[in-house]
Amino acid sequence: HTLRGVTCMKHAAAAAARDGGALRCLTFEITSTLVCMSVPLGRVYGEAVRHYKLPCPDDDAMKAAFKSAYGKTNAELPNFGAASLANEREWWRAMIRSTLDQAGCTEALDDETFPLVFQRIYSSFASPDVWAPCPEGASAMRHAKERGLVVGVCSNVYPRYVDQNLPLLGLHRDLDFAATSYEAGALKPSRDVFDAAARKASHVNRLLHGRTQPDVAPGQVLHVGDDLEKDYLAARAVGMHALLFDPDGKAADAAAERGVPASDVIRSLAEVPSRIDELLGAAV
Repeated sequence: HTLRGVTCMKHAAAAAARDGGALRCLTFEITSTLVCMSVPLGRVYGEAVRHYKLPCPDDDAMKAAFKSAYGKTNAELPNFGAASLANEREWWRAMIRSTLDQAGCTEALDDETFPLVFQRIYSSFASPDVWAPCPEGASAMRHAKERGLVVGVCSNVYPRYVDQNLPLLGLHRDLDFAATSYEAGALKPSRDVFDAAARKASHVNRLLHGRTQPDVAPGQVLHVGDDLEKDYLAARAVGMHALLFDPDGKAADAAAERGVPASDVIRSLAEVPSRIDELLGAAV
C-alpha cells in the first residue's frame, strides 16, 4: 500500500506539471554543474606540450597562463567568437595560442608544431579522460522526467558541449533541449539565454504534453548552476526558481551577503529532486 501511495503521488505530481502546476521545467548550467573536469586543467595543456618533448612550465603555471589568456581572448572575441568567427574551434585556436605564449612555450608556437599541440589539447577536451559527470546530475534529470518536467540546459557554452560532451557522458538521454549563449548571442547573466530556455521549454512542453499547453512562465522553471551572479541571481532576476550548486562550500558567505536563503544553496545535486517535489507540492 505504501508503494502504491508513492506511485499515485508521483503520477499526481506529473499531472500537475503537465496541466499547469507550479513547476514545468528544470534547467542546468553545464560546466562545473552537470559536467566536471576529472584532471587539473594545467596538466592537460602541459601534457600536450610535453608529449612532443618540448619545454613546458609546471601545471600550476600553465593554469595561470590559461586564466590570463582566457580573459584576454574573451575580451577580444566574446562568447567564444559567436559573432565574429566561423566556429568555436577558431576561438580555441586563438585561446590556446595565447595560453602557450603567456606560458613561455615558444617552441610549441612554431608554424609546423602549433597545429600538432593545438589538436592534442583540443581533442583532449572531447575525451572522457578529461570530463566526468558531476555526481547525481543524471539522477536529478531522471527524477525530473519522472515528474513530467521538461529538462534542459541553460549554459554559457558552445555547440560542442551539447553535440559531443554531454552524449560522451550519457547526459543526453533525459535532455529535451539546450539553450546556449553561443546560439542566443549573449552570455549569462543576460536574460537572453534564460528567455531562450523558456521559449524552448514551452515548445517541448507542447510537443510532449499537448499542443494546447500554455507557455512555460519563468516562475515555472527551476535553474541549477554553480555561479552566484550568472546562474542564481540572474535566474531569480527573470523570475525563475534557482539553486546555487556549491559543492565545496566556497560561495556560502558571498551568497548570504547577497540575501540568498541558505535553503537555496546546495552541496550536492542529490538535493535537487526534493526541491522539485517541494515546488510541485508533492514531496515524497
